[in-house]
Formats: sequence, structure tokens, C-alpha cells
Amino acid sequence: MPSNRNPNVVVILWMLITFISTPSLAQPFEPHSGRVEPYTLPASSDSSTSPVKPRKTNPSPPPYSISIGAISKENKSSETDFDSRTSTPRKIGSGRNVPQLGNITDTTSRLKWQNTLQGGKIAAISITSPQAMGIRVGMLVHRLPSEATFRFYSQGAENAYEIVGREILETIQRNLDAGDNSDAARTYWSPHVEGEEVTLEIELPLGTSPDKLEIAIPSVSHFFFDTLLQAARGDKVSKIGEKESCEIDVSCHSEWSPESRATAKITFVKSGSSFLCTGTLLNDAASSGTPYFLSANHCITNQTVASTLQTFWFYHSTACNSGTLNPEFQTRTGGATLLYSNPATDTSFMQLSKLPPVGALYAGWSPNAPELLAYVAGIHHPDGDLQKISFGRFISFQDCTATNPNTGTFGCSFANKVNGKYLDIAYTSGITEGGSSGAGLFEIIGNTHYLIGQLRGGDPSCFGSGSDEYGRFDVVYNDALHQWLNVGPTYLLSVSKFSNGKGTVISSPDGINCGTSCNAPFTHGANVTLTATPASGSIFSGWSGACNGTNDTCSVAMNAPRNVTAIFSTIVAPGTVVEYYNLDLDHYFITADAGEQAFVDSGAVGRWQRTGITFRSGGELPVCRFYGSMLPGPNSHFYTASADECAQLKQLQITTPATQKRWNFESLDFLTIVPMNGTCPANTSPVYRAYNNGFSRGIDSNHRIASSLAAIQEVVTRGWTNEGVVMCAPQ
Repeated sequence: MPSNRNPNVVVILWMLITFISTPSLAQPFEPHSGRVEPYTLPASSDSSTSPVKPRKTNPSPPPYSISIGAISKENKSSETDFDSRTSTPRKIGSGRNVPQLGNITDTTSRLKWQNTLQGGKIAAISITSPQAMGIRVGMLVHRLPSEATFRFYSQGAENAYEIVGREILETIQRNLDAGDNSDAARTYWSPHVEGEEVTLEIELPLGTSPDKLEIAIPSVSHFFFDTLLQAARGDKVSKIGEKESCEIDVSCHSEWSPESRATAKITFVKSGSSFLCTGTLLNDAASSGTPYFLSANHCITNQTVASTLQTFWFYHSTACNSGTLNPEFQTRTGGATLLYSNPATDTSFMQLSKLPPVGALYAGWSPNAPELLAYVAGIHHPDGDLQKISFGRFISFQDCTATNPNTGTFGCSFANKVNGKYLDIAYTSGITEGGSSGAGLFEIIGNTHYLIGQLRGGDPSCFGSGSDEYGRFDVVYNDALHQWLNVGPTYLLSVSKFSNGKGTVISSPDGINCGTSCNAPFTHGANVTLTATPASGSIFSGWSGACNGTNDTCSVAMNAPRNVTAIFSTIVAPGTVVEYYNLDLDHYFITADAGEQAFVDSGAVGRWQRTGITFRSGGELPVCRFYGSMLPGPNSHFYTASADECAQLKQLQITTPATQKRWNFESLDFLTIVPMNGTCPANTSPVYRAYNNGFSRGIDSNHRIASSLAAIQEVVTRGWTNEGVVMCAPQ
């Protein structure tokens, strides 16, 4: 956060005013036009899932391991010995070159590809930066397949960040669209992985050649401070940020719990170095659920930096002064689109690429300047610590200008309501520190809190002197932000692509180009036409969610937030689906993959025998394949050609803990034809599904999927349920 202002006259005024140390005597409620109330997105509307996934049960490939050597004591001291109150964001890591992976040729030569059980390819590289408290990998992308999966983890970790290639390409495209064609714009920065070692694992699906991957890893960001996930969830936290003694735990003020849920700790990368600030999730006039996010311009300066944004939500203590990390804290990756930036008010206004987790609050705000002596509070993460709150009063308008662009210092002078772009806040309790930059300032009106600014910085101390400057929200709202925040009433339309193929979805009127922009607000009552266009080598298979059918266009009535899924499938030659039976488990299993068939036939996975029943794959709709687990189960596979049923099971996977029985999505296994009202079209044969009623019987659920009605009737005589025709196989 920034500092070095001219406080002489301000301090005199501050000493002449009688303050109180709590906000309990705040000014009475007076109606002001234009205020927007806070809003919590319903859980049913949340399409954001954690990027942290359990490591696959399949063995990971042995990585090619490299170390880039230790940092000298002198260099480390120069990086860590600085004033945490300077007007630059809190630096937590520095860029380091990785000479062994500096170009595409060197990186490609170190990717040792192995075959996966599904017939694809997998390889891994391990990078060690000795004594690092954490690492982010800078991956320079020339080209990569959108269907690739990238995992970032430390060796021995149970979980990994899992990012699909499409997200990486979309992140880079945002930078290029903003006019940045540098290598920095073409560099994808991984999520933060704790420790001095990070592994990048790349998995390519069946049919995707490693020749389509051209990347280099010329640098990593080496963290000197363990300021992100320093304690296990629910454990006691020690020395997080080593915050000042007069900081106030936000958990001691339950009346500020809603705004606490709107505040996120953020980390980002500039020129290879990592930094820490704070930001606030904002509501719009229509409560559309669009994830607008406010922070400081001296933190997020341009689109390329915004694309590196990682947010940390609910990062606070479990109870007042417990020092224990909330076990429900979550992180989101994917960066943001920078919609508006203004150095004059130190404002950066963004739209997050991923919705925040369930329970996050979209903060209310006021487009009006506060009255003199208004009671205010700021919620922030000083030095990356557990969330804190600072109380104070608004004492003057200020005009602030940079005095040294290299250090970020600035000077301020008194101004009036017309020309002052900052609010000067004298604290009555609590202060701010490095890492607090960008934090939201809330005016206390009655029992409600409205955002009125974001933190630039100042020179507060625990000894009662100094103050902070906050960029005026009302100024930037009137200048520009109204075009996003007050265009209502609007509702958010979210489009996702469910596929093993490629394609784009665009909207009329404009807003969706998915592609890169898959979420957009539309005016209440608007009819939005979505058009799906498959890429070469793919077909469009249909819609689910707020759209249905297989036509390439659909119309969505925007009278509520809507979610639509477009299904694209890779054009593949028809194959043969083979059924197997395991006498030990009394389970049936099918696969259309010739490589997997050979693997099962080998006996490597148990006593599976072919039943002699087969049917042809082929069509336009993909079949979703799910697997439970060995424990807690079910130790079985499930297949569905229904996009809605597939989406429902994927949603249950998100909401059901891994410690409970659930279906886990594996892949789109093969293409088929869906029956209409239980009837198959001409030149196709029905494929039936029977269920063993495992849930009610207290055993693992299993389904038999077969083209033989006699085979289905045989298991029905043993207590199974005939679920009817679920697919149609080409003849």
C-alpha cells in the first residue's frame, strides 16, 4: 500500500476533532438516491468450482527434475528488506530464470511422454528453486491443444491445481486483445504452489499428438514469504504477515461478516515478481451476479497483470482473535478482464473470469460522496494476514499526485468535493499495512454498509498519527463505472462448453463470444439468440440447461440468470462397444476404446471377461462416462447419453464431499444417437440400461448397458430394474 503524503495540516485537524473508537454511534440512516444493496448469489446459480482437485488415482509419470540453484544471501536480503508501507503493492516473490527450459526446444526435449490407460500421453517436469516458500510457473505459450490438461502440484501432495488448455488460451487471448503482443502477454502464470518444488504435469487425450504442444518455461516466481496458505485449514496460524499489534480481527465484529465475505486477498505477477493486495466483489443495480471486482490501480496496472490474478476468499479467523485459519477458505484462479483503470483515482475495475465461491457477498455501494465526519471502515489483508478491519472517520477531500513514479510515493493536499479525487480517513482503531492496498472503504449508514472507495495508502501508525487516502468511488462511478454497474435491470447469461470437440458460441445481441467471453449481462426481458459453430474436425451435438435440442441456434429469455451448455464432439470413425462381466464383483462394464479393450483383455485389472455382446458407436451425441471410487465407492462405471443427466451428476460431484459415495466424471467416451420418446430412428438398434438397485440394497451400484433385450431381461429376473432404451446404435 502507498504512503509518504503531507499530513501536517491534516494532523492538526485530526487532533481538534473528538473521535470514538467504535462505529456504534454512526450517523442515522438518511435515504440517498442511487445506492445499491449487497447481494449473495444463490447457490443454484454458482458455476464456479475450485481449481484444486485430488490427484488422479493413476500413477503420475516420473518427472524430469531440474534445480535452478540457491539465491545468494545478498540478493535475498535486497528482496526482503523493504518498508512494507511504500506505495507499491506488497512484494512477496521475485522472478528467476530457468535456463534449462528457456526455449521451446529445451522444454520439449525434457518432456518424456508416456502412454495413459486411456490411450493418451502424459509427461511431467519438476522445478526446484531452493528455499522458496512457494512458486508460480511462467509458461510461455507458442501453441497448445485446448483439450490438454495441465496440473500443478508439489511432489507428495494429495491435490493439484488442474487447468484445461482452453482456459490458458483464453487467458492469453485477453492479453493480446488488449494490445499487448509481448512475451509477457503470451506467458501463462500458474497458480501458487507451496514449497520450493513445483511439478508441471501435462496430459493429452487420445488422438492429440505432443507435436501440437510448443511451450517454454523461461522463468518462475520465487516466493520469499509464506503469505498465502501458511497453515493447514483449521490449524493455528503463526506469523502470517507479522501484522502490527493494533490491527483488529474482523471476526471480532460479526456485524461486518457480510462485507468480510465480499473481500478477497489477491496475488498477481508483474515482470516475474509476485505481489499481494486486497480487492472487493461488487454488486450491480440489477443484482445480476456478474463478478465485478474493485482494487487499486497501483496493484493491477494493465490487462496482462489482471490475467495473473489469483483470489483467496473467506481468509479470516474462525473466531475473534483465535489466530486459527478458517477451514472453509477457498481460492479461485483464471484472472480477470480489466474493464477500467484510472491512475488519477488509483482505480482498477475488473470482471473476474470465474465466479466466486458459494457464500461470497457482492458488496453494496453508494454513488454519493460521504458527508464530513462520516463513520467508515475498511476490510483488508495487511501483509497477507488473516482479514482485519479498521474504523475511522472521513475528515477531508484530497488531491494526490505521484512524487516519485519509481518508488510509488505521492503527496496530497486539501481539495474540495468538486476537484478532490481522494477521501482522507483518520483511524479511530486499527490501521492498514502493505498488502492492504485496494481494500474497500465502507460508509456506515444505519445498519448497512456501502462501499465508497478503495485504498491507495498513507502513513497510519499504531501511535495514533497519520491517515490513509482512498480513491473516490463516486468519481469513477460517474466517469465510467455506471455503464457496467447501473445498466439494469440485467441478468447474467453464462455459457459453458461441454465437449471433447471444439467450437464457439456467440450471441445476438452481442455479449457472448465463447471463445474468450462466456459470461455477459443482458437486460431483463431480452431474447438472446445463441449460435453454436463447430470447429473443423468437430460437430455440434446439442444444448442443455436453458436451451435444448440439436439445432445450432437457440433463444434464451432473460427473465432470470441463465446457464446454457453447448456440446461439441470430435468427429471420430464409428467403433465397437464391447461389454465385459466380472464374476468376482457381479459387475458389468463397457468400453469403445480399442486400447482399453486390449488392456482389460490382458487381465491387468481383474477377472473381466467379454460377454459376447457388442454394439456400434457413432452418432452426434457424446456419452458421458463416470466412475465412483474404490472407497467409499461405488467401485463401478456409469454411462449416460443425456446431457442433462450428465450435468446433474457433475453438479452432484461438486456438492458431494469426496468422503461420500458419488460419481466422478472421467470423459466423453464415445458418440451415439439418443432415442426420441424411447424409440430409435430407422437404421439404428436400441441399447438398453438396467440398474442393480445397489443403493437400496447397500451394495455398489452397477448398470448393465447392452443391445440385447434378452440380456437385460435376464438381470431383471435377478432383481435389477430395466431403465429402458438409453441409446441407439448405428446398424
